[in-house]
Amino acid sequence: MIISDNISYILDSPELWSRFRNRSYTAKIQRSDRERIYNVPGKKGVVYNYLEDSYEPVSEGGFIVTGALGELWPIGSGSFAKYGISRTDVGFEPVEVRTLEQDTVYAAVQIPEQVQFTLETDYGERALLRGNRPGIAHGDGDWVMVFAREENGVFLPDFSDSGRIVNGRSMSILYREL
Repeated sequence: MIISDNISYILDSPELWSRFRNRSYTAKIQRSDRERIYNVPGKKGVVYNYLEDSYEPVSEGGFIVTGALGELWPIGSGSFAKYGISRTDVGFEPVEVRTLEQDTVYAAVQIPEQVQFTLETDYGERALLRGNRPGIAHGDGDWVMVFAREENGVFLPDFSDSGRIVNGRSMSILYREL
């Protein structure tokens, strides 16, 4: 995981991390099209996630999700299962879905709202995400989340995962603490 220096202490403090599983929530999903202009004027095949100030290219054969707070992000077909709909029922216009709860355990730590930070992801495409950025409501602060790995019956943060940022306002909509 590549994070800004000002929050690097979280890598040395697994006790700060809480465990979560996803909740079922309402989202929208659509097929991606590299030739289509989405929410970035004049840019084909790119979506802008306003929560983390991130521009991300869409993939051919992939999908675009509209999240709980209206944010957009691209996903590959490997992440599709959570959206509770058959691929054949998804076209190029957004379709409302109810996500499925899964057994995956995540580890997350909340970064206080006044601390701005960055996290670089790499899920096939690199993206630089900005947490607690000015002008966006964060509740008590955004969260850094990674997959959790089980070790001797205890779930620990898996820092080999490149991670994600979860907006503080959406955390309780998307995840439940274990």
